[in-house]
Amino acid sequence: MINPNAIAARLERELFDSIVPFWENHSPDPVNGGFFNLIDRDGTVFDTEKFVWMQWRNIYMFALLANTPAAPPRWLELAESGFRFCRAHAQLEDGGFAFSVTAEGEISDYDPQVAPMIEAIAAIASAQLFRATGQDVYRTEALLRLKRVREMIRAREAAGPLPGIPAFRSLGAWMHLVNAAAEVFACAGKMDGSPRRFLEEALEVLPGFRHPESGRWIERIGLDGSFRFGNSAGRMLMPGHGFETLWFMAEAAELIGNRELLAKIPDWTRSVYENALDREQGGLFPMQDALDLPLVLKESVGLKWWWTHSEALLALAMSWKISRDEWFLARFEEIDAWCTAHFRDSRNLEWFGWVDRAGNPVSLVKGTPSKTFFHVPRCLYCCAKFLRGE
Repeated sequence: MINPNAIAARLERELFDSIVPFWENHSPDPVNGGFFNLIDRDGTVFDTEKFVWMQWRNIYMFALLANTPAAPPRWLELAESGFRFCRAHAQLEDGGFAFSVTAEGEISDYDPQVAPMIEAIAAIASAQLFRATGQDVYRTEALLRLKRVREMIRAREAAGPLPGIPAFRSLGAWMHLVNAAAEVFACAGKMDGSPRRFLEEALEVLPGFRHPESGRWIERIGLDGSFRFGNSAGRMLMPGHGFETLWFMAEAAELIGNRELLAKIPDWTRSVYENALDREQGGLFPMQDALDLPLVLKESVGLKWWWTHSEALLALAMSWKISRDEWFLARFEEIDAWCTAHFRDSRNLEWFGWVDRAGNPVSLVKGTPSKTFFHVPRCLYCCAKFLRGE
């Protein structure tokens, strides 16, 4: 019999004894504020560029952990310092955020494609800061950022990507909206009706990304809910987004008491898992074609990604919490063991980000423009909570 409480305790030890110290010791910039993102295996900062979506992710995690029992004051101090850095240096004239800034805080790049995601992460980070402090500046920021996410999604779906190209709905955008709405509603949104309204809207839209015949979650669908399998872009799917969508939806459904939707999550998780599993080499595929045709869109399709596996662990743990089906605990242990064998670095704490199909690391760095103090610690923290039935 698998003991979920024992697993939860082990995950928390890894979080607080290994993952948090690595980032706390190496990521904060003591001179300029904010956080360094490009960090080598041993903790050395090898480039001082600061990526704004990673800044907000650091803020979120330190604020989230500042709300745990016996949290040292430094975690909240780091989160608040990061908030001040982003507000002072990363904001654009239109109220949005840059993609990256220099160590000193001069804007160096802007990427409109990730702008809604930055807003969503800023919303959840600000919500956790409000939860930790009760200061209205954080609540105001959380609500502002959440509303900007919804406005950006509406504008993009109305205009389409380019003239003459049909508009589409993006799973990533709606997935981040439901998570941001749920976090803001839970932490800071009960005096404003928009978080619950956005949450319920996203829960209506998101199931439309699930291809009913295959059980897979497709990255793009038509505004009318149609699947566009006539080209490779329309067939692309990322199992990590499927897993992430499912546990986000489950948390949101729990918040508002949507038991009907909640009951569907375990079966949907099982489908994503069974489609994503690499039955020859173990672990999970990061990208796939909905019709199992060759996928040639991305250079990294031959790799396996840390965040795909961390999101799978979260969806499996949440599905066990909902169903109490031992199948999910068994699959959790299998993926967790694969992560131990291939992603966890026994020598220098944190996880590697990318391995080849067989599980050999292709890079030893721990911090990149897309990997920081976020996916792994959030996975460990939330999985422990789910496995305890919380």
